[in-house]
Amino acid sequence: MKADLTPKELAILANYRFVVSEPDKDVQIKFSPFLNESTMSSYLNKFKNELEAPDLKTAASVFMKRHAFLAALYLYSMSAFNKKMDVSPENIILEDAIQDGLWLPGFYLINKSTEVCPADRRDEWRTEAVRHLFAENLFPVMDAISKSAKISKLILWENVAVYIFWLYEKILSQTEDHAVKTRAAEDFSFLVESAPGKLFGRYNNNPITRYYSKPVYQEETDSYNRIRKTCCFSYMLKEKGSYCKTCPRTCGM
Repeated sequence: MKADLTPKELAILANYRFVVSEPDKDVQIKFSPFLNESTMSSYLNKFKNELEAPDLKTAASVFMKRHAFLAALYLYSMSAFNKKMDVSPENIILEDAIQDGLWLPGFYLINKSTEVCPADRRDEWRTEAVRHLFAENLFPVMDAISKSAKISKLILWENVAVYIFWLYEKILSQTEDHAVKTRAAEDFSFLVESAPGKLFGRYNNNPITRYYSKPVYQEETDSYNRIRKTCCFSYMLKEKGSYCKTCPRTCGM
């Protein structure tokens, strides 16, 4: 069954860089060309210059970190609203936006209609929803980025994984809606433990599972954090200039 997002749902998703109204033409970036390796290469070179990044790998990692927020937006809708958004590349327009020196694009969907989860077929519906996000959007983009910038997909996948962990462990786990909390916990378990590799692209094994490690205590922050297995290169950016608190370069991993 098809249904529109409600005004309340739209307002919530706006907190996750969902753009409700069509962006002005001068800040629109069509998304579908990013699936093409040569187009992606041209854009990453332009993006590298705008970021003042030292190399293409740094620009590629930062681009994937920004695009990976689409996973948080999409999965929030899936788990909290039981609604599957259409994130086909041809349905997405990026709103180009620089905030405090950082590129933080918004996501505008041309067709905002969603597919509502059938009451008696959620497992089947969720499987298709996960496949749509990863196999039809994130993996093709990641593949183009990896080939054009010669960067490992292990880094790019971890850039996606950290947002998934954050969404389910820090956001949806704190909701006061018991039904949503229970559903989100089941979805998170599926994503990091049960989902087969084929849902994420050309994989036999789930590419997210490897990053789901136990958080460790960090005295300097007096908190428990999950240390990354790969470096995202953000420290190479001028406005960043320092390592992330979970960077394996500084955490003895």
